[in-house]
Amino acid sequence: MDSRAVPFLQQYTFFRRDVPAGAIGLVWEYLLPEARLGEARILEVEFGWKGEGRTRFEDKLEFVPAHHRGLMDATAVLHREHIYGPGPPNVSIHPDILEMAKRLKGPVLDFGCGRGLQVEALRGMGIEADGLELDTPVIRACALPVGVTLYDGSFPSPMPAGKYASVICSEVLEHIPDYEGAVAEIARLAGEQVLFTVPDASAIPLGYQSGAVPWHLLEGTHVNFFTQRSLERILTPHFSKIEFGRVGSAWFGKTPYWVSLTAWCQK
Repeated sequence: MDSRAVPFLQQYTFFRRDVPAGAIGLVWEYLLPEARLGEARILEVEFGWKGEGRTRFEDKLEFVPAHHRGLMDATAVLHREHIYGPGPPNVSIHPDILEMAKRLKGPVLDFGCGRGLQVEALRGMGIEADGLELDTPVIRACALPVGVTLYDGSFPSPMPAGKYASVICSEVLEHIPDYEGAVAEIARLAGEQVLFTVPDASAIPLGYQSGAVPWHLLEGTHVNFFTQRSLERILTPHFSKIEFGRVGSAWFGKTPYWVSLTAWCQK
């Protein structure tokens, strides 16, 4: 095992109602080099406290990457766009959403496909799939797979009506100001069925006791916040049958919640 000194960053005190007055505890916050993240390690720590001698202990810890890592020790005063601004297109597909997508009847159109990861994955499974995405410098800089069409985001899109048996619109509708126009366009494109997923705003009140808000809901370009009832209201004029579900289980302390709503829609 190697050993290294952990540089001191900051010191602070905090109040907890369940800790007796005068008690002393330690909270360790430290940053590891990116190359060391993901390792499970036996960590040995030795520290001294105001002339009271030195204490040594060890524990097995696993370190994982943190979003907004720079917030741990940033010296600059940050602004809203630094915290809630959009990041690059997703570099992975949620396995639950991919599992649902591969059950769609082909050919499939991924409406708002990002860098086309889901299109590529479906094609790798032998499912005919294409993607439609906004033409932006960020997207054009990605290595897009075959079958992805870039366009200006206006409705109607350049795709012909009913060409695709199925359309998937996953974590996209919350970004589009004209969400009703987007739903109408998706219904035009789909020959038989559509799968929608959107962040579930009803998770917000579940975090009240924990003083938390689901991380994904804070993303800066989310302009629409859906509950099952509001999503049903805008989908009903376009589809004859809608089945709702949930995906992405998570927890606020001991309170479970779901990250996203799903809606299976039949024409």
